Amino acid sequence: MDSKLRSASSLRRVRAFFNAPVVTFLLNILSYFAFLCLFAYVLMVDFQPTPSWSERFIYLWVFSLVCEELRQLFYSPDGSGLAKRASVYFGDFWNKLDVTAILLFVAGLACRLLPALLYSGRVLLALDFILLCLRLLHIFTVSRMLGPKIIILKRMMKDIFFFLLLLAVWVVSFGVAKQAILIHNESRTDWLFRGVLYHSYLTIFGQIPPYIDGVDFDPDHCSPDGSDPYKPKCPESDPSLGEPAFPQWLTVTLLCLHLLVTNILLLNLLIAMFNYTFQEVQECTDQVWKFQRLHLIQEYQARPPAPPPFILLGHLQLLFLRLVLKVPPQRHRQFNNKLVETEEAPLLSWEAYLKEHYLHGLQSQRQQSLEQRVRDIGDKVDAMMDLLEVERGRRWGSSEQRPASLEEQVARASGVLLRITQTLRSAGLVSEGDVPCLAPRKGPEEQEQEQDPALESRLLEEDPTDTHHISARQLLYPSSSVERFPVPNEKVPWEEEFLIYNPSFYTAEKSGPVDPDGSNRALLGQILYNAVDGAVDRRSFHGPYEVQDGLPRNPRGRTGLQGRGALSRFGPNHKLQPVVTRWRRNQDGVICRRNFRKVLEVLLLTSQQSEPWALPGGSQDPGEMLPQKFKAVIPGELHKAFGNLLDQGTQVYRGYVDHPRNTDNAWVEMVAVSIHFSSQNDETLWKLNQYLKGLSDPPGGKRNVEVCWQLVDKHIPLYPDHKAILRKVATHYEAHY
Repeated sequence: MDSKLRSASSLRRVRAFFNAPVVTFLLNILSYFAFLCLFAYVLMVDFQPTPSWSERFIYLWVFSLVCEELRQLFYSPDGSGLAKRASVYFGDFWNKLDVTAILLFVAGLACRLLPALLYSGRVLLALDFILLCLRLLHIFTVSRMLGPKIIILKRMMKDIFFFLLLLAVWVVSFGVAKQAILIHNESRTDWLFRGVLYHSYLTIFGQIPPYIDGVDFDPDHCSPDGSDPYKPKCPESDPSLGEPAFPQWLTVTLLCLHLLVTNILLLNLLIAMFNYTFQEVQECTDQVWKFQRLHLIQEYQARPPAPPPFILLGHLQLLFLRLVLKVPPQRHRQFNNKLVETEEAPLLSWEAYLKEHYLHGLQSQRQQSLEQRVRDIGDKVDAMMDLLEVERGRRWGSSEQRPASLEEQVARASGVLLRITQTLRSAGLVSEGDVPCLAPRKGPEEQEQEQDPALESRLLEEDPTDTHHISARQLLYPSSSVERFPVPNEKVPWEEEFLIYNPSFYTAEKSGPVDPDGSNRALLGQILYNAVDGAVDRRSFHGPYEVQDGLPRNPRGRTGLQGRGALSRFGPNHKLQPVVTRWRRNQDGVICRRNFRKVLEVLLLTSQQSEPWALPGGSQDPGEMLPQKFKAVIPGELHKAFGNLLDQGTQVYRGYVDHPRNTDNAWVEMVAVSIHFSSQNDETLWKLNQYLKGLSDPPGGKRNVEVCWQLVDKHIPLYPDHKAILRKVATHYEAHY
């Protein structure tokens, strides 16, 4: 009894061993190699009028292959219909190759059995041998080294198809022109084909067509009238001199052009196409190869374990089980090539869960490292310092603002007293010694350095009732020695009476399309205010403004200076300010945070190292969507993309800007639009980063303008009005500032 159990157990182990897909695969490889060797032997050595035993064995092997292909076509493991099974079967490239090889073998066998078509049958069988050898590539897909290369090879076949279309046009055009110039009325089809296609194609590989230049012209090696079927027809020649009469310079020129286009242009184009296909497919080839290997393993697991031709025994067993014993087949679901929406959603959710689990594991590993712990402690210290600064600003902010406010009022009072003293001295009411000594005035750079951060919020005048602009009343006008007439806060509105108000008239020299300097009031009278004046829009964002004596009046009130100053237009000077931002990310692509808020990066520029950073914006040329400075810092290929992003961007401010260059008759109005790249995989952002990397290392090592990404923070060295815009953008995205 024990011996019977041991023998049964051994039989089950042997059956399990041979049913394993790896063993089945190896047996099929050995069988296929033996079949190809025997097939090659029959074609080259043992091809008799009457089929030999070796040739009959090949017929049996092919018959077993036909039976296996029929089993794959009609066997349905999931119980689907014949139409679906046929669609799945013929959707596989290798199945199509098998069917083509079988049909060609059947055609060759039919011709081979007929004595009159014996040679034709051998030719067809020889061609079928090529297809059967190509079937080996399907077996090699299981290799980790050869599998991905076979996938890339299949993709490159499409490139060759399009390349052959271009090559055929040039080969045929050159071949027809050469044949028409050299040969007169060639009536033999085979030689005509050689002259037009065969010789033109071989020229690519260095075989120059005969008689192309007349150097090797020999009447003994050609047929003058084309009657000799083994010799080409002689080219156009002079019978009396025995020399060619065709234009040799023309044929040589055509040959040179043909070699130039085919050997240099087209072949290099093919290499470039192969290189692009290789780089495009290489990233995902490994995944595709793994799926194909799984499909190959499933195929050999589902087929009978015996290799051809012994696989016929497995087919007989299946027929006996299904037809005689009525045993139903084992049903199982196959993998789907496409998923419906109800099946795709759970799969995507599962993939997202695995991704989050993997990222969480990486984050846990980083947190356990000593460097990460030190980095976390540093972030906590920074957060605590920020909280302390906020608390100190809340307690001492009012105390610090009071001296600054007193200093500002004293400076303005000193300016008014200086004006009054100068007026009295000019009238002769006071002497030189009675003039009081006033404190020296501070320059614009010192004023910008000592500017109170609390005044930053007033640089953008959003409240129509707040007319006390600050920067537009600085005593010294920027980039000049012109002084403004001191204007106290209560005298800023035009409605307030200010009898001694006598500002200077100043217009800076400026190139480009600008308004007249104001000396000729007749020219100023031609300007159309509160409307679109040609290509210039002179309408204000805050509604109609007053025009007095041919000059517009600043809607925010007096500034202490008349004229248009350093601005280009009288009235509103419209500026467009794109604010390009992205999320700051670490090396792993995770968004950085500070004080529990996401951190932004903004695109800034500076002309010199000593100047503060600035947002790349400004005035627009007529008909242009992007500002001049913004177009100068981005590549031309991205102008259209940023124009579309600007139309889709978020407008964070639109209105009057308290600018130091504002005057009573000219002022700046701005539209600030936020362009935010939320994804690091955005194509426009990637191209912009590549362009900025090229700017970071110029050929000469010296740059006139520096453009880069800067961290959005309140301590960033930025122009005050730009910093106010940046704070609005950070508030809009609930980011750190």
